[in-house]
Amino acid sequence: MRSDNLNVFDFDGTLVKVNSFREITRRLLVALLAKIKITSFLTIVALYVMRKCGVLSHLAFKQRIVNIFEQALTEQEKKRICQAVLDEDINTSVFQRMIDLDNCIICTTAPFAYMSRLSFGKEVPIISSLDSKNSFLDKGNFGPAKVENLKAYFKGKDIRVVNFFTDNKIDDYALVDLCENAFIVEGDNIRKIK
Repeated sequence: MRSDNLNVFDFDGTLVKVNSFREITRRLLVALLAKIKITSFLTIVALYVMRKCGVLSHLAFKQRIVNIFEQALTEQEKKRICQAVLDEDINTSVFQRMIDLDNCIICTTAPFAYMSRLSFGKEVPIISSLDSKNSFLDKGNFGPAKVENLKAYFKGKDIRVVNFFTDNKIDDYALVDLCENAFIVEGDNIRKIK
C-alpha cells in the first residue's frame, strides 16, 4: 500500500450506520444467553454498570468486553456476528466509494477483534483500537491518535491523505486537518467539508 495517495475511511457512523461496538456487544449478550453462559452475561452487565459509574475507563471497558467476546464464542460465531453488523447496517453510498477507490484504509476506534473478522470484498488494511498485532502508541485510536497511528502504520514514511470520510468532524479534526479532501457522512448523504 502506498502512503502518498491514501483514501481513509472511519467505520462507525460512516461505513456502517451504527456504533459497531455497541451493536456487536448487544449481539454478544444475546449469544451468551442462547449458549447459557450466564456468568459471562452478568460480567458484561456488571462492567457496564462500572463504566456508567466512572469506575472503569472506556478503553478498559472495551478491552474486557473484547476478552469475553474472544473467550466465549467460537471463531465461526465471532465472524458471523461481526459480518452481520456490516451487512445489515452498511452505508452503501460510502461503501461503494471505498470499493471504487484504490489505496483505501480504515481508521477507527472500533476494536480490532471485531474489525479483523470483517470481509469487505477487497483487501482493506485496518487501523483500530486494541490492535494486538501492531504496536501503536495509542491503543484507543481516538481523535488525534488516529493520525499518529496512521503514521506509525507506514513506519515513518510521509503520508498524504487525499480523501477522508467521517461522520464526526469534531472527534476526527486531526485527520480532517491532515487530509486534502474531507467528507462528512450524514445518513446516506456525503457532503464535502474541505
